[in-house]
Parts: sequence; C-alpha cells; structure tokens
Amino acid sequence: MTDVRVKFTIRIVDEGVLITDQEGRRLSFGAGEALMLLDILQCEESRLRKMAEKASPFPIQIHV
Repeated sequence: MTDVRVKFTIRIVDEGVLITDQEGRRLSFGAGEALMLLDILQCEESRLRKMAEKASPFPIQIHV
C-alpha cells in the first residue's frame, strides 16, 4: 500500500477560499474568484479525469 500524504488543505472561510500547503504557503481567493476557478475546473473535469487516470499507477475512482 502506498503512503497517502496531504499535500494541501482547502478551507472555506468568510472571505472565500484558503488553500494552504504543507510548508504553510497560502493561496487565497475571494468568493468571486473562487467561483470563477470552480467554473473553469468544472469545464475541464473530463480532461482532468483522463489525465489523473493516465498518471495513476493503479486504478482509482474518485467520486465527488
């Protein structure tokens, strides 16, 4: 079994979205910016799924 590590955390805060990596570096998005990012990711979902499946060393299904 592989070692699973958390690379970053995503939190919804009063101002919008806060993404923090293991070293404490942060990306923050206001609510409007976060919604634009969400829209972009939804439009690219099928492409991202194909890339993730291709890069995976073993078959994994991620359901959201």
